[in-house]
Formats: sequence, C-alpha cells, structure tokens
Amino acid sequence: MATFPLPFKPTLSYSAGGRRFGANRDGGKRKHAACDLIAPKGTEIYAVEKGKVTYGPYLFYRGTYAIEFRLDSGKVVRYCEIEKVASGVSVGSTLEEGALIAYVGKMYVDSMLHFELYAGTGSGPLTVRANPPYQRRADLLNPSDYLDSCALRTTTP
Repeated sequence: MATFPLPFKPTLSYSAGGRRFGANRDGGKRKHAACDLIAPKGTEIYAVEKGKVTYGPYLFYRGTYAIEFRLDSGKVVRYCEIEKVASGVSVGSTLEEGALIAYVGKMYVDSMLHFELYAGTGSGPLTVRANPPYQRRADLLNPSDYLDSCALRTTTP
C-alpha cells in the first residue's frame, strides 16, 4: 500500500470543489490536472512509493516549485506547489516510500500540495499546453482513488 504524501488527511476534501481533479479552470477553458491537498506552509511531503527523482526542483506556479519522480511501479508523480525540497533530494536520488522529499509552499493566500499522477506510459514533458483540456501529457490519471488508497505514514523509513 502506498503512503499518503502528507502527515494527515486534509480536512477539506481533495475530491471536491476546485481542489478536485477535473475542476474547471480559466472559465472552463481548461481542467484541473491534479488533486489539491490543503496544508499549512512548511508541512512535510513524503514519497508515496519508492522511486527516483527524474526532474526538478523547478519553478512551477506563483513562486512555488515542482519535482518529478518515476516510481518503481512505473507511474510518474509530480509534487507541485512546494516551497523547497528536503536536504539531499536531487535528480537521480532514489527515495524509499515514506521518505521526506519536500515541504508545502504558499502562493499569495493558499498553501497546498498539488499532486499529479501519470500512468508512466508517455514520454516528454508533463505539461503540454497544446493538449486540452488538461494541458498535460496524455497518460495523466485522476489521482483521487490512488490517494484514497494511501495509508498515513507511521514510521520513519
């Protein structure tokens, strides 16, 4: 079973409202490509499964960053709207499930983890502006069920 990426399940559901995968953005011109997990700035973010850092950290949105992982299961995860990565985390790092990877960032008002999940069958950049309605690679998945199945982290890896 995978590990939930935060130390708690958010009070506000990541499967409802504007936080949910598929929610309208820009007046319906595009769709939300992730689940937003509301959490205080600085909250620890954990590896959901064992995997390797493939890209990042890089500037993502409104002063926050993103980092990409290829999981040993083959899936790809992009952890977004982070403040910074944990010490020692860089491209090529292999991290065990439950390992500390980053900290939640804050935009103007909100702080959250924007969690994107991909089947891992595609190639190239994850953001593809010319691929509506999500503007993401074609192997993008709805992460809601995956997150629902994750267990809270109970021990240090």
